[in-house]
Amino acid sequence: MKKYYYLLIACLGLLTVQAQNTKSNTYNLPLTGTSKPPGIVEEWDKGGSAPTGSERYTEEGIVLSHDRVGYSGFAIDDLEIDLREGAVVEFEYAMSTIYGTGYAPGGGMSFFVFDAKEKFQLGYGRSALGYAYNESNSTARLKGLAGGYLGIGFDLSGGFKGTGAMIQYEMRAGISDARYSAAGVTPNVFGNYYSDHITLRGAIQGMQGFNGNPVLYSQYQGYYNPSNDIATATLNYNTGEYDFERRRNGAGFDITNGGSSKAPVFQKIIVELIPDNEEGMYVTVKAKDGGNEIMLIDNFYYKHSFNTYRVDGRDSNGVIETLYNFKTTIPQKVKIGFVGLSIDFAQQKTIIRNVKVYPPGQNQPELNDVVADMCVSETGNSSGGVIDVDVLRNTGYDVGWGSFMFVDEEGDKLSGDDRVYENSTGKWEFSSRNEEITFTVKDGWFEPGDEADIYYSIELDGVRSKPALFRIKGIACGAVVNPHIRSKAGEK
Repeated sequence: MKKYYYLLIACLGLLTVQAQNTKSNTYNLPLTGTSKPPGIVEEWDKGGSAPTGSERYTEEGIVLSHDRVGYSGFAIDDLEIDLREGAVVEFEYAMSTIYGTGYAPGGGMSFFVFDAKEKFQLGYGRSALGYAYNESNSTARLKGLAGGYLGIGFDLSGGFKGTGAMIQYEMRAGISDARYSAAGVTPNVFGNYYSDHITLRGAIQGMQGFNGNPVLYSQYQGYYNPSNDIATATLNYNTGEYDFERRRNGAGFDITNGGSSKAPVFQKIIVELIPDNEEGMYVTVKAKDGGNEIMLIDNFYYKHSFNTYRVDGRDSNGVIETLYNFKTTIPQKVKIGFVGLSIDFAQQKTIIRNVKVYPPGQNQPELNDVVADMCVSETGNSSGGVIDVDVLRNTGYDVGWGSFMFVDEEGDKLSGDDRVYENSTGKWEFSSRNEEITFTVKDGWFEPGDEADIYYSIELDGVRSKPALFRIKGIACGAVVNPHIRSKAGEK
């Protein structure tokens, strides 16, 4: 028996969101298409060459960096999140090698959370990944991301956890030579595992934009298994020093696995943010491979008050640092965004797509599966057959008809049109007016015993439902089938 599986799920959720008014809903932004996606604001580095126009807005997603040195980012401007309720953010990314350059990707990208009251303004690029500041006296001096609360760097160069990769050209808070020395290790303690880290940096401090952004945690997440080697650095909140340890999990996830610019490989990341009242925030980072979740950072505690070192300059002995008490709070509302960059001799195509935001631990309503029998030909003449099937009758919920979606198994839309999906087997169309799904056969050899499966999702009482199966079963009706006769079926 042939089976046709075309899975559609949709984003889930109940989320405190503010567009023009605050509402409860799941937020879903595909970012695919050849024009600027609605609801975002963007920024490019001054003098850089990050993608614009048709090179930026693609069917693969939004391209933030490519084969020229430069960086760019975007923030979701029409989504304001109340982090005191917690939030889960999902997205897909690819950091791909540039076909034909001979360079490996080596810049990186960052995901960030910032105060919604602030105008979107990127931080410094290069090893700061568009989130942290650069306090050097060079012409590259630049504030950190305006209102930055949390930055998560997918850091291919390894410099995001440091004080600046280009000595006299860059300077910021980070794991300095003095911090390595205080821990009784040398700056090369990571050995072969210095690059390819996921690194957490905290909030900006003060109004000037040149203080704060402390490195909270950094862990190797690359191709190799570090075994018993040092691969993790964790800030000691009491002393401001760092503990250098072996990797805390054996995830085996490679943040660099982005394919090539001609064939990008997308990886899905899930970031969970759970508040500890006003005292701190629990941060979990996971990757998702099919139905499997891979733990990358497990419930790290981002404390809101602790001791850390600020950078006060440099002298002949290196970075000058002062211990101080870092303090931050959860902003009243936050926004989220992304940065991707290419640097000298390490250029990459950075693509972001399928961003979703929803609350943690939400209970999604479940719909009954819908199965309908359809008379089809046994002799290859099924093409053109049509069946209308009632759906969502007597659910007991307030149905948000305008929220109907055809999406894939991971909850991402299958096409640009939420209510229409078509492939070689057939065409599915949803009508909110008639409260039905219409299936039109395209494959003439869709025969008795064959099944065409698809999933759909819709908001019920303001919450995105779990995926519901919609199945058409081909049956023999004991007569010559005229495919041009339309049939009607109710829910089964």
